[in-house]
Amino acid sequence: MRHFLVIGLGRFGRAVAEGLTEAGAEVIGIDEDMNLVEAVRDRIAVAAQVDGVEPEALKAVGAAEADAAVVAIGEDFEAEVLTVAILKELGIREIVARAQDDRQRKILELVGATRVLFVEKEMGHRLARALAATHVTDHLNLGDGISLIYWTADDRVVGKTLAQTEFRSRWGLHVVAVKRPRPNGEESVTVMPDASFTLLAGDVLLLVGADARLKAFTK
Repeated sequence: MRHFLVIGLGRFGRAVAEGLTEAGAEVIGIDEDMNLVEAVRDRIAVAAQVDGVEPEALKAVGAAEADAAVVAIGEDFEAEVLTVAILKELGIREIVARAQDDRQRKILELVGATRVLFVEKEMGHRLARALAATHVTDHLNLGDGISLIYWTADDRVVGKTLAQTEFRSRWGLHVVAVKRPRPNGEESVTVMPDASFTLLAGDVLLLVGADARLKAFTK
């Protein structure tokens, strides 16, 4: 099991912390705002009120043992830089931080960030790709010309089994999971459905494949 440290539990930080937990990782989440800490306390392994720029406080919550850290402090860039530098001194090998522009990216990389995100820019690109494709609700680029999308089943596939849809044989796409709404308002998720799985109206498919193939299928 991998261990992660998330510093800053605002909307972005909380989403990262909860997402990592759902993926099976152990997450330590910290923030100066006790209200934000309380909001996530029951959803991750450890949630603590800590000043992110205090080395001893970080050590006290086990930060030095983390495999990777995500710095999601938000608007306080000076605090973000100091935090990244301290995490580097603590020996954390993978440090992810946020930047608003190239100048901030360069500074963060100089003090030790191994990956810098332009969150708003990346989300904008994802939204643009999703809006440009039929029935696509989200799009994530995995690199090397491969992407993952959430796609709502349309008339081409509703009522058919996965074998009949020819996702793999004709389109070269793989169905990783299918999310299906239930009458009670909840959802069921079928991971790696077999060829006999029948698709229904309202199903959302998690598809992965080459960008060109996905574009051809959703166009």
